[in-house]
Amino acid sequence: MLMGRLIKQANNAINQRMNAFAQQYGLTGTQMSVINFLDHFPGNTCAQREIEREFDIKRSTTTILLQRMEKKGLITRQPSPTNQQSKIVSLTSSGEELIPIVNDYIEKSEICLTDGFDKDSIKKIKQFLQEVNERLNE
Repeated sequence: MLMGRLIKQANNAINQRMNAFAQQYGLTGTQMSVINFLDHFPGNTCAQREIEREFDIKRSTTTILLQRMEKKGLITRQPSPTNQQSKIVSLTSSGEELIPIVNDYIEKSEICLTDGFDKDSIKKIKQFLQEVNERLNE
């Protein structure tokens, strides 16, 4: 089977599992990923551009994603005090309540993905995927 097709199938399987889990909390897998991402910033707050870069999505797509999260009461978006064109995204207390659930799911998923592989194999797989990503984004 072609390498690209295998990567696509693996990505689809990961997304489907994550979406199925997220659904019970009224979320999508992508929304869970944003919650996890925001958890890595002081005050669970970052610029919208950071989210765009991390998930490699367009500004318009990011805006729609964040508007939906805002509607659910998971985040707030405020104009940046230093740049009025930039938005600052922060988790609300409702969003913060989901952090342990999201992080636990992601940690267990990572274990599931890497189970049965030694550290050297995991390192090589990560290097391979990073190289593929770099080549395709040139």
